[in-house]
Amino acid sequence: MIYIIAGAAAALILLISIVVAVRRSQKKKLKKQLDDLYVRFNALKTVPLAFKLNKAQTMAKRNEETAASVQKYYTRYEDVEKHISQVQDLLNDVEDRLNISSRKEALESLRIASENMDDCEKEVKKIDEFLEEFSKKENEQREYSSGLKEKYRVVKTTINKNSQLLSIAYDGFVNRLEECEKLFSSSEEAMYASDYGSAQADLEKIEGMLEDIKNTANAVPKLIKDVKGVLPLMLDETKRETALTRQRGVYIDHLDVDNRLKQIEDNLNADIKNIMLAQTEGVKEDTENSKNILNELNESLAAENHSFKQARETNDKAYEHILDMEKVENYVRIAYDKDSARFGLEDLKEFLKQKRENIEKYKKEYGVISGDLGSSDRPASELLEEAEKLSGDVEADMKSLYSYKTMIDKTTDGETRALSQLTKLQLVVSEVETKLAEYSLPTIDESYKDDLSKARGYIQQLKEMTSQIPINIDELNSLLNQAIDFIYRFYNNINNIVGMSIMVENAIVFGNKYRSTYPEIDRELSKAEFQYLNGEYTKALKTAISCMETLFPENADEKIMENS
Repeated sequence: MIYIIAGAAAALILLISIVVAVRRSQKKKLKKQLDDLYVRFNALKTVPLAFKLNKAQTMAKRNEETAASVQKYYTRYEDVEKHISQVQDLLNDVEDRLNISSRKEALESLRIASENMDDCEKEVKKIDEFLEEFSKKENEQREYSSGLKEKYRVVKTTINKNSQLLSIAYDGFVNRLEECEKLFSSSEEAMYASDYGSAQADLEKIEGMLEDIKNTANAVPKLIKDVKGVLPLMLDETKRETALTRQRGVYIDHLDVDNRLKQIEDNLNADIKNIMLAQTEGVKEDTENSKNILNELNESLAAENHSFKQARETNDKAYEHILDMEKVENYVRIAYDKDSARFGLEDLKEFLKQKRENIEKYKKEYGVISGDLGSSDRPASELLEEAEKLSGDVEADMKSLYSYKTMIDKTTDGETRALSQLTKLQLVVSEVETKLAEYSLPTIDESYKDDLSKARGYIQQLKEMTSQIPINIDELNSLLNQAIDFIYRFYNNINNIVGMSIMVENAIVFGNKYRSTYPEIDRELSKAEFQYLNGEYTKALKTAISCMETLFPENADEKIMENS
C-alpha cells in the first residue's frame, strides 16, 4: 500500500514537472516572438520619415502638383505614426500578460501586434520609397552638377592650351566660360534654397553652353582660316576678274556682281565678329554659301568672257561667209547675164535680187552685233546667240547659190576639158593615119579601117555636143570618156603593128646576109616574108627571130638591132 501511494506521488510529481516544463517552454517561445517583434518595431522607428518629409516639403514648395503629392504622403505618415503607437501599446500588453503568466491572452495579443506590425511596415516602406525617389532627384542633380564641373574644367583647359589656334576667338571663349561660372553659382544658390527647378534649368543651360563651346573650339581654326584667308583671297580674285571683264567691254550688269560681292563682304565682317565672340552658329553655312556664290560668279564671268570672245569670232566668221556669199552671187549673176542659155539656167532675176537683199540685210545685222559687242547693255551670251543665228542663216542661204555655182563650174570645166581632149584626140587620130600612110603596110586588117572610122565618128559627135545649147555636160563627159578609151586603145594597137612590121623587116634584112650560106636560113626567112606579106606580123617576127637565134643563140636581138 505504501508502495502504491509512493508510486502515485512520484507519477504526480513527474506530471507536474512535465506541465511546468511545457509551460516554461511555451512562455520562452512567446518571449522570443515578442523580442523579434520589438526588433522589427525598433527598426521601424529608426526610419527617418519625419526628416525626409520635411525635406520633401521644402523641395516641393515651388511646385503645386508636387507639393500636393508630398502633403498626401505626410497625411499617411501621421496615420502610420498613430498605428505605430498602437503597436507599442500591443507589445506592452503582451509583455504584461507574459509577466502574469496569462499565456492565452498573451498569445492573442502577440498575434494582433504582429498583424499590426506587418501593416505598419508595409505603409512605412511605401512612404519611405516615395520619399527616397523624391530625394533621388536632388542627388542626381548634384551628381549632374559635379559632372558638368568636370566637363567645364576639361573644356577650359583645352581652350587655354589652344589659345594660339583660337586666335581672335580666345577672348570670346573666356567670356563664355565666365558665363558658365555665373550659372554654376546661380544653380548652387537655387539648390541651397531648394529651388531645384531653377537649378536644373541653369545646369541644362550650362551643359548646352559647354557642348557648344567645345564644338565651336573644334570648328574655329578652320573658320578663321576661311574668313581670314580663303574668302578674302577669293573675293580679291573675283573683284580682279570683274575689273578685267569690264575693261574688255563685256556686259555683266545682269550678274549683279557688285551687290553680291557687297553682301558677301557684309556677311564676312559679321562672321568675323561672331567668331571673336566665340559664337559660330551659322558661320560655317555663311562661308560655304559665300564660297559657292564666288565660284558661281567666277564661272559666270568666265562664261561671259568666253561668250564675248566666241560672239566676236562667230560674228567675224559670219561676215566672211557674207563676203563669200556676195562673191558667189556676183559670179552666178555674171554667168547668168552672160550666157544663161548656155548653162541651162532658168529665170534667176528674182532669185538673185532676193539674194542681194539678203546680203545687205546680213551686213546690217553683222554691223549691229559688232557695235553691241563691248558697248551695249546686252549680255555676251545673248549676242553670241545672235551671231550664231546670223552665221547659220548665211550658210543656209549660201546653199542654193552654191548649187548654181556648182552647176556653172561643172559645165564650164566639163566643156573646157572636152574641148581640150577633143583637140588631143584629133591629133592622135591624125597620127594614126600618118603612120599607116608612112609605113605602107602590105596588108592591114579590115577591123583597123572600121576602128579608124569609129574614131573619126567619136570626134564628130564630140564637136556636135560641144556646140549644143544648153550643153548637156553629163552626156558630153560620158561620150568623152568612151572616145578617150577607144581612140587611145586603137592608137596603141597601130603603134604595136607598125613596130612589129619594122622589126620583121630589120630581121629579114639582117638574115639576107646568110641565105646563100645556110639553106635553112633561106627557107625560114622566105616563110617569114610570106607571113609578113599576108599581114601576119606577129608570126613573121617570131619566125625571123627564131631562125636568127640558130646562128646567134646568145644575142640575136642585139645583132639585128646593130644591123638596123
